[in-house]
Amino acid sequence: MKLEMTLPSKPGFLHVLPGVDLLALVLMFPLLGSSFVRQAGMEVTVHESPWRYDQMDNPVVITLGAGEQTPMWVNKKQVEMDQLEREIKRVLQAEGGKSITTAVVRSDVGVPSGVEKEVIIRIQKMGLNCGLVGRPAGK
Repeated sequence: MKLEMTLPSKPGFLHVLPGVDLLALVLMFPLLGSSFVRQAGMEVTVHESPWRYDQMDNPVVITLGAGEQTPMWVNKKQVEMDQLEREIKRVLQAEGGKSITTAVVRSDVGVPSGVEKEVIIRIQKMGLNCGLVGRPAGK
């Protein structure tokens, strides 16, 4: 009695599957890479600060830029001062609801302190904790 092989002589698809897995993994890095970036909005030069904040889970980032009209971003969307609360509420509903309890203000050194205070007061009236981001002293 002669033994016969029951598998096809060229099981090529079995050799392709690891390559497909590798390709899927490589394609996932650009999609997930943006979620690892903690900074949002535009680049600003923040004030020096000796204080350190604890790690915050998914805060709303408000960025205040230097300029005549003080440009403002909530996460990565540019808004006006009168639209601030509405945009923060939209972000809260879209991204986490009640799980987001903190807002972080990144303010350029050229922003008037009155504008910073107004933004912080508006955030606190919404019931969110608010922090002003600085860079470590000497850096």
